[in-house]
Amino acid sequence: MKIFGNDFKKEEIIKRIGDISQLGGLRFFEFSDGMAKGVRAANLKSINSGIDMTVAIDRAMDISAFSYKGIPLVWRSCTGETNPSFYEPKSDEWLRSFFGGLLTTCGLTYFGDPVTIGSEELGLHGRIANIAARNISSKSYWENDDYIMEISGKVRQVKALSEKLELERCIKLSSSESVVSIEDSIENFGFVQSPLMVLYHMNFGWPLLDDKAELYVGKGEIIPLNEDAEKNIKMFDNFIKPVSNFGPEVFAHDIKADSGGFCHAALVNRNLDTGNGLGIGLKFKKENLPYLIEWKNFNPGEYVLGLEPGNAFVSGIDKEREAGRVRTINPSEKVEMKIGISILSGHNEIDDYIKQHIK
Repeated sequence: MKIFGNDFKKEEIIKRIGDISQLGGLRFFEFSDGMAKGVRAANLKSINSGIDMTVAIDRAMDISAFSYKGIPLVWRSCTGETNPSFYEPKSDEWLRSFFGGLLTTCGLTYFGDPVTIGSEELGLHGRIANIAARNISSKSYWENDDYIMEISGKVRQVKALSEKLELERCIKLSSSESVVSIEDSIENFGFVQSPLMVLYHMNFGWPLLDDKAELYVGKGEIIPLNEDAEKNIKMFDNFIKPVSNFGPEVFAHDIKADSGGFCHAALVNRNLDTGNGLGIGLKFKKENLPYLIEWKNFNPGEYVLGLEPGNAFVSGIDKEREAGRVRTINPSEKVEMKIGISILSGHNEIDDYIKQHIK
């Protein structure tokens, strides 16, 4: 492992420290104040890889905070981590507990615009992000000269006489690489077919996002999803400073997969980190996440770029069903979803990533 600019083997590292916590680690804690009170969470931190993140266990194991070498890379909303007991399902009230962060999971049976079907009200982005995980387990271990941290758990979205879906999630952080992997498995453990709509709402913010930031998306089709996006489709990868009354722009990217079945995108800022350049590379398996939703919102206080792998557009389940984009999951069926987040540190890593995965 290269650490502090020098190469060390495991044996050489453990001789120099009293405990691995000297270099980071995985620890559990619980929020104790305000609307976050009682929320169980885990902190995964690696001084060597530079990544420090918070996994909100009682919020579907979503990732509410994420930084690299002290630089925050994601947008966090004014709600902060909110106890799921405050969840309001109707209309767009989901926003009252939307903390943003690196990941807020949307679904599992619907996401997107609120809609009423018969007597049933389906609010914005579904229920899963406000359900607590259980069967939590963690492990930290050496793999050759790399120290790895993992946390996993299960989140059940169930309703008597209705859907019975279980999300099993594993989040892994490597100490030798600045990479986070998210591996999900969704199972229908019931006896009837269910719709399956999933969106990984990833929210990037300042200082990574500013008017000098650049977005790179793999080759494919770009579909504007609202009027403002249609007007500015040629500027989907352009950014501005915060401005009042900005009409959010939403695009869908249908990206061609590479030979391994992954789609790629990158948000970079070559002026960040004292001019050395910093970025994030995003990859996701196209088989079960065929689209990347891009959400641009540049209003003051809500200055955010959403890059959101998903299996449908965000028009609401009624319109998505009419368009044939709502997939189903059969009894006993499991669906696997994989996402990787890579830190791109310095101009060389940025250029290499773009050359290898985007262009």
